Amino acid sequence: MDFKKDLEDIRALEQKSYPEISKTKHSLGFHLMPPAGWLNDPNGLCEAGGVYHIFFQYSPKNANGAEKYWGHYITQDFIEYTYTGPFMSPDNQLDADGVYSGSAYVEDGKIYIYYTGNVKLKGDYDYTYTGRLSNTILVKTDDGTWTDDKKAVLTNKDYPEGMSCHIRDPKVFKDEEGYKMVLGARTKDDKGCVFIYASSDLVNWSFVKLIESGEPFGYMWECPDIITIAGKSFLSLSPQGVASEEYRYQNIYQSGYFALKDDYEIDESVPFTEWDMGFDFYAPQTFRDEKGRYILIGWMGIPDADYTNEPTVRDGWQHALTMARELTLEGNKVIQKPLAEYEALRDQRIDSLSFKGMAEISVKVLEDKDIRLAINDSLVFCYDSNKKAAALLFDQDKENMEGAVRGFGRTVRKAKVESLEDIKIYLDTSAVEIYVNGGKTVFASRYYCDIPERKIDLTEGLTPEIYSLKQFKINI
Repeated sequence: MDFKKDLEDIRALEQKSYPEISKTKHSLGFHLMPPAGWLNDPNGLCEAGGVYHIFFQYSPKNANGAEKYWGHYITQDFIEYTYTGPFMSPDNQLDADGVYSGSAYVEDGKIYIYYTGNVKLKGDYDYTYTGRLSNTILVKTDDGTWTDDKKAVLTNKDYPEGMSCHIRDPKVFKDEEGYKMVLGARTKDDKGCVFIYASSDLVNWSFVKLIESGEPFGYMWECPDIITIAGKSFLSLSPQGVASEEYRYQNIYQSGYFALKDDYEIDESVPFTEWDMGFDFYAPQTFRDEKGRYILIGWMGIPDADYTNEPTVRDGWQHALTMARELTLEGNKVIQKPLAEYEALRDQRIDSLSFKGMAEISVKVLEDKDIRLAINDSLVFCYDSNKKAAALLFDQDKENMEGAVRGFGRTVRKAKVESLEDIKIYLDTSAVEIYVNGGKTVFASRYYCDIPERKIDLTEGLTPEIYSLKQFKINI
């Protein structure tokens, strides 16, 4: 394949596709979506010289996913974005079967990008235990619009013994001892774990240790990320193969964090905490910006789910990124709130419970009681004061009602909430994020409604504060 021409063709596709899909009914207003095709993991999140870089894994030619590239948005204020085009393609023997997920580290103005180059050998292989190469590759860029030569800094021979072929998603950070890298992995006996490597120059890496839980916790740990907030360290990851429970682990795959001890061992006295309790959240990545804020962005989607995004697939695109969330700490609990920059999206105060378009909805709860907030009487957030539980649900009985909100297979997601104090809902055209109790619990989901009108029904005695929202400015 002529990869230079391939990138030129993709750029032409993007410039033709985005103006068309951005005018469709379910096109998003303040969530980043692909210029064409399929979007999944956020990658390479960083700030360099006052510019935020948001890379993402990307299949521009197929809304159901195909060969993996990276796309790239930049912004200075999280309100206006420029899409610079496809950043990387599988154009090398090191990544011939996909430019998989990775991270960025900024040093002296240079952006060091690490990612997994996926290679499937020809032959009769299962590609889980045999036949797959997982190369950890480094490229460098000044501005995210070009890369230098791809260099493999780790290959299969550099990984510990006893591992399957599923080793991926490098995330680089720095601690008091120097540069560190974490990689997600699956052992040959199907136990999820994480590797830590160390480097003095961001190029040459040596194995330090393996992190695993005392009891098996899923068969694969994807997208590892070690973050330290207010002196406490956490291992964020996306485990696959965790058994579902009524109030936990309800999606096919999870995303959350373990508390860590000083030696990067998991603190078994602190339970695994999920980042988001909604239907559509996976593969989050964090970074620290130049203001010192810890920021998280997740994929507003999930692989292998039994629910769909059929309406947008018909329009030629699928999936989005979550709002950027600032992370703070309260005890061992990480609190998530949308960045303060999003307040600039507020347009006008709405005094009615009926409106068109996008909105920010805030509700203060002053007494312990059951709560129900419904959008078009079919997308429901509720709280049971006896069970101490909140839920986001799609009312299946009303799915065929005119103007109903449909989940396309989404049913209900629950979370334990000791008391309900406040709710903040960010309602996009076909995406919703709900922040409970100042961001102690979060629900993210896609939803679909064929009419622009939104009507709120709310438990008597509660008065919402509603603002209409403007949409992002996107330059393609």
